[in-house]
This record gives sequence, C-alpha cells and structure tokens, in this order.
Amino acid sequence: MLRWRYQPVLWAVLIIATLAAGVVITNRVRLEEANRTVTLAVDFQQVQKLAQWSGLTTRETLSRLQQQGANAVLFKEQTVEDLQQQVWVRPGSEAVLSFPAAVQKEVRPEYTYLFTSDRELAQRLELQLENKIPGEVQVLAGSDFIALGIPLSMAELKEVGLGFPDREMAMARELGLLLVPQVRWWYGANAASLAATLRPLLAYQDSIVALLFNDKSLPGYPHYLSNLAAQVEQLKVPVGLIEFSPQQGLSQLVMLLDKRAVRVHSISVDEMAGLTPAAALERLELAARERNIRVLIARFKFAPGSTNWLEDNLRYVGELRKVILDDGLTIGRAEPFLPFPFSRLWLYLTGLGVLAAGVLLMMEFGLPRLGLALGFLGLVIWTATLGLNHQVLMARKVMALGAAIIFPTLAVLTAWTPLSRSLKAAIAVTMRTALISFLGALSIAAILADNTFILKINEFSGVKIAFVAPLFLFTAAVIIRQEGRRAGATVQNWLDTGLTVKLVLLAAVVAAAGVLYLSRSGNEGVGLLPFEGQMRSFLGNVLLARPRTKEFLLGYPFLLLSLSLGYRHRFLLYWLLGLVGQISLVNTFSHIHIPFLISLLRTFNGLWLGLLIGLLLVIAVRLGAASLRRNRAWPG
Repeated sequence: MLRWRYQPVLWAVLIIATLAAGVVITNRVRLEEANRTVTLAVDFQQVQKLAQWSGLTTRETLSRLQQQGANAVLFKEQTVEDLQQQVWVRPGSEAVLSFPAAVQKEVRPEYTYLFTSDRELAQRLELQLENKIPGEVQVLAGSDFIALGIPLSMAELKEVGLGFPDREMAMARELGLLLVPQVRWWYGANAASLAATLRPLLAYQDSIVALLFNDKSLPGYPHYLSNLAAQVEQLKVPVGLIEFSPQQGLSQLVMLLDKRAVRVHSISVDEMAGLTPAAALERLELAARERNIRVLIARFKFAPGSTNWLEDNLRYVGELRKVILDDGLTIGRAEPFLPFPFSRLWLYLTGLGVLAAGVLLMMEFGLPRLGLALGFLGLVIWTATLGLNHQVLMARKVMALGAAIIFPTLAVLTAWTPLSRSLKAAIAVTMRTALISFLGALSIAAILADNTFILKINEFSGVKIAFVAPLFLFTAAVIIRQEGRRAGATVQNWLDTGLTVKLVLLAAVVAAAGVLYLSRSGNEGVGLLPFEGQMRSFLGNVLLARPRTKEFLLGYPFLLLSLSLGYRHRFLLYWLLGLVGQISLVNTFSHIHIPFLISLLRTFNGLWLGLLIGLLLVIAVRLGAASLRRNRAWPG
C-alpha cells in the first residue's frame, strides 16, 4: 500500500529532475558546438628531417605542409643533441687546447664546455644554463667562438632544456603558422628561474596557440606552481592537456589559470612507426570528433619502403585536413571552452531525481519504508551540501555514482517477470527499459557538466563499482522475488552443492569473463579482442558514432531473449548480460569529455542495432527449440 501511495510522486519528481537536467545539457551542447576549431600542428624536428631528405629548405617544406592544411608547428625546447650542428661539447680536459694561451689557465678541467660561433645562440644558452643548473656558468671567448662552461657532465647535460630556436619560430610566424612550444622540466626550478626562462616566449605570445610541457612533472611542481601560473598568465595563452600523458601539477595549474586549457592528442614517433597512415588518420580523427581534442600533433611516417617521404607525408597531412573538415570541424586557432554556466538550482533538482529513483529501487526490493528513510537522509545531505557550498564536487561525484548504480538496476527490475513475452511485447519492454536507463544517463550528464570534466581534469569516480554493483543488486532482488522466504535456504542449497568438473569449468569461465569485463570497464582498459579493432573501425565509419560492444552485441540481444523466455534461475545469466547493456548505456554518458551529441548518437546506434541482433537471436532460439521438440517427438 505504501508503495502505490508514493510511487506516482516519485516518478513526478523524476520527470521534473529530467527537465532540469535537460536545461543543463542544452547549455553543455551549446558550449561544445561553439568550440569546433581544431589546430593541426606538425613537429618542427620532423619538418627539418623531411626537408633534409627532400632537398628543400625548412621554410619551403613548412610552406608545402601549410598548403596541405597544417596551421601550427610544435617546437620542443631544444637540447644539446638538437643543437649538435651549431654547438660542440667537450670536457674541460680536452677543451683547454681549443682556447688561446691567455685563456687556457681559466679553463676548469671538471667543467663541460659548450662551443658555438653563433653569438645570439650563445646568449640564449647562457640565459637558460644560468637558470637551470647549479653552480656558476663560465663564459670564455676565443677568436671565433664563445664557450660556456658548466659544472655538469656531458651525460647530465643531455637532459637540460636550452630554450627555443628564435629564428625558426620567427620564420614559422612569418608564414602565418601558429606556434606550440613545449617546455622541459628542470631540477630546482623556482620563481626567478621560471620567470627568466619563459620570458623569451613573450615575443611570440600572439602566435602561441597552447603551451605544452614535456615531462612527467611540471617545472616548479609542487612549490612554485603559482609562479608558473603567473608566467603563463603573462603570456595570455592556454596550456595543453596531452591525452593519455598525465603530468604532475598540470591539473592544479589549469585550475590556477581558471580552466584555460585545450586538450591535445599526439602520436609519438615510436608509435607512428608501427601504424599505417590510415590507422593514424583514424586515431587523430576520432580524438578530434569524439573526445573534444582541439590540438592535433601530426607526426610523420618515414617508411623504409617509400620512394618519396615528402609526398607521402604531404598526402597524409592533406587527408587529415579533409577528414577533420568532413566531420564538421574547422581548422584554425584552438580556443579553451568558455566558462560553463553553473546553476545550483538545476543541479539540486537533478539530484532529487536520483534520490527518487533510489527510493523506487528500494520499493522494487520490497523495502518501501527503508527506501523512504534513506531517500530523506540523502535529501538532507544533498540540500546541506549545496546550500553550504561545501564539498560540492565530491557530492556531485557521489550522486553521479549513485545514478550509475540505481538506474540500470531499476530499469531491468521493472522489466523482470517470470512470464514469457511475445516478441512484440519484448521489444516494447526493452525500449522502455532503455528509456529508464537513459534518464539516469541524463542525470549523470547534467550533474557532472563542468569544464573540469570536459577537460578531463576531473573524472567520474567509481567506474568498477558502477559496473559490478547493479549485477549483485539485481541478482539478490530476483532471487528474493522468485523464492520469497525460501531465498536464504535456496542460496544455501546452491552453496552446499557438491563440486563437479562441470561446475569447476563453469566457475573458471565465469571468473575469466568477470576479469575481462572489469578490465574493459572504465577509462583505461585492456587491448582489443581479435578482429574487434576492424569491427570498431567499420562501425565508426558507417554509423559516424560507434555503438558500444556491451550494448549492441550483448546487452540488447540478451535482454530481448530474457524477456521472451521469462525468468527462471537457469536464465539468470541471460538477464545479467541484458543488464550489462543498460550499465554500459548509463556509463557512456559519464565520459563528459566526449561531446553529448556523440554519446547520444552512439546510444541510439547501440539500441537499434542491438534490437536487430536480438531479434535474430530470439528467432534462432525459438527455431532451435522447435526443432529440438520435433526431434524428441519423432518416433524413429
């Protein structure tokens, strides 16, 4: 009785919450659609190599690449190895003979000396070395060179960043190309050295599209991040977040810069060597189209069997430009996302929908009073958290996790029945089930809507829990429904069943499937199964947004089969596979760095394709069952 009294009210709250989520998501879509400009950068070191092997000047090579669509150049901070044609290095014991007799007495045997005949380069090296190494930098002059002595070995010197090539950066800017400088880490970075070494970039600030960092930690981390932020603020440029390359201090720096950042995708030189141009194109295209990547670093492929590296890579850049434009993106200067319009009211109402769904789930368990009590407690905590503006981020993550657990479980439990359904009815119930799960997906998409999640500085927490908890909850609920008061005894009888070879093998298969399921859940998973990569590429090319395998190949087909069979304990695995699809549906929208419309299209494709495969599966099972019955009835 209590259930029927409150159920309409709870569904009404859920509808209101969905409307509130719709307002937030509309703002998010507008924000994403307003940021469709991609910067296509090439690596200057590779440009130089391409020029050398093509008989062209660096300027001519850059110009040819620009004609094909490249509009920016990545400049890594140079090292001694990069400057080996302009700088030669000698230990002090050998360097002494290179100096005039009057200067030789000043040479220190324990020092390492850098020689160059380029005075501008010598000034740059002196500035960088004075601020990046311990001890005194010695400046000695010869008849036609300048030498810089430092108290480091040649091996230690190799890791020191020596600034950026001014002439080459100026040349790129003259061609109308944007610049992407990448700064190296150095030991002992402080406020003074950060200011001194980054100051030369001020001359190029109007052309810098994003400032990148090269190593696992940022210079100045952790004590001088505020000083680093001040220097970046002075440059008035965003920083780059390189996908799949976490860097200590970068998230904190982005927050200090009021979230002024752009996401970057780069294929390393080593990775590029093992990829076909088509695979590299697909990877870069997906990064821009499906993950809000706004700076692409297009590295070249120097294939051993090629007869013309220049033409190969010009064609590659041209094809990359084409696929980017075909996706409705534009090539230009990447910009950070505008500030997300935050409304505590819409967030609060959306959270009420999750709480209402939680109470409805407890009612499905036959525990309406406990559900109301927990719902009221959640309401008090949610109201206090938002009202006091305390631990709001944590509260949003917890609420999103709750939605990821509650909605798919609720959706499949409302579809559960021990009775078999007609195919038409099963399809209708499957679509209703997906709709309930989709309400949870909308809740998560709204609750986590913020630039920090779009930039992937913050992420949905509890992915593994969200993929496992609904399976346990559903299993417990259906056993209780099916067995009633005998549920405990039934489970005990299962546990007391003697071991057989069949049970051991089944347990091993289930355990292996569970490990695979968990390892492929979340942001970083295991490698693809055989032929899965080809299937993903095919579906992505044909359907624009690839549906998730857990939905179209497992979830919907087995949910449709489960509904057509009705529930028996022996069919529990089918129902759980159907639930996996609903978990995946909700989880799709927890990846806020993926544009909402892409997630929506991916979900739609998963639904219709999964229903089609499910229809074939149900027909095949029914035909097989009918054939088996005929064979058993055959008198021979």
